[in-house]
Amino acid sequence: MSARGSDGGYMRTKTFYISIFSVFFLFSCAHVPLDSHYNGPYNIPDSIKAQYAYAPYRGSCDEVLLHENQDYSIKQIKLTSTKNIIPSAGHITMDYYAIKGPGKKPLVMVLPILGGSNNVAELFAGWFAKNGMAALIVHRHKAYKKIKEVDSMDTVLRQIVFDHMQVLDWIETRKELDLSNIGVFGVSMGGIKAALVSSLDRRIKASVFVLAGGDIPYILRHSTDKGVQKKRERYLQKNRLSEEQFYIGLKKNITCDPLHYAHYINAENSLMVLAVFDRVVPFSKGLQLREKMGKPETIYLLGGHYSSIIYVPYIQYKALSFFRRKFIISQAGP
Repeated sequence: MSARGSDGGYMRTKTFYISIFSVFFLFSCAHVPLDSHYNGPYNIPDSIKAQYAYAPYRGSCDEVLLHENQDYSIKQIKLTSTKNIIPSAGHITMDYYAIKGPGKKPLVMVLPILGGSNNVAELFAGWFAKNGMAALIVHRHKAYKKIKEVDSMDTVLRQIVFDHMQVLDWIETRKELDLSNIGVFGVSMGGIKAALVSSLDRRIKASVFVLAGGDIPYILRHSTDKGVQKKRERYLQKNRLSEEQFYIGLKKNITCDPLHYAHYINAENSLMVLAVFDRVVPFSKGLQLREKMGKPETIYLLGGHYSSIIYVPYIQYKALSFFRRKFIISQAGP
């Protein structure tokens, strides 16, 4: 076989597989628009505002260059938190994807999954940066995961909200960023955190929640994630509790929950991505969060929590398109 014939065969094979995957994605996703009867978000009541009141962060930061290419540089930023309601708080670490070139840039905060590396967050932050949007990966605070007492979980969640509000304070100090175009993107636990900050801080212009849900007590009781299961079983054995008692205790103690604040989120500027076979963040709880928000634009994937990784390129494309629709960008990205 000649080289030319070999190339032709390769191209036919490549075209065949591209066609197969295109058909798969076309028929394994459903894209539902925002509910036409949506009337806008509820106003955040003064009682809720008081719970999350704090002095805005205006301190200095440590900045280290990690990587640089022709389009953007990646800098690690470390802040000293000024609002600490748990003893292990105190610092906030971020990877900032700073876009090169003139003009103020829109920014997307990317919030990581619960465990493991930041590979998923880096995939999306790099994607946004390549397409002209600055990005910011807000690292998980490892100390928060070590807190095992059920009574402390609500305080940890509230501290997470304060941390992300201080990140937004830092963003406001950057002259190269367009403060009217700040978005948030999160997958799994990152999506849950994104829902919390979107509901409580009006500086967020647009939000994308991927494989997220509300009712944290239910999720912690029923999640099939191996890490969550091990911690749950360890806690039940140590405290001699049934799963029902565990759930009741969580329900009693956790008030900082996306389900409680969902109607403060602007559904018109929100996109949800849910997997119909998700058992890690149960699909039913994603639907419940969607209902409470006011039925925002939603993409349904034919997959589970982990198998949905095959949709990453599709989610990247849809998230970027959504942010571009919601942001008013004065200067196009590269």
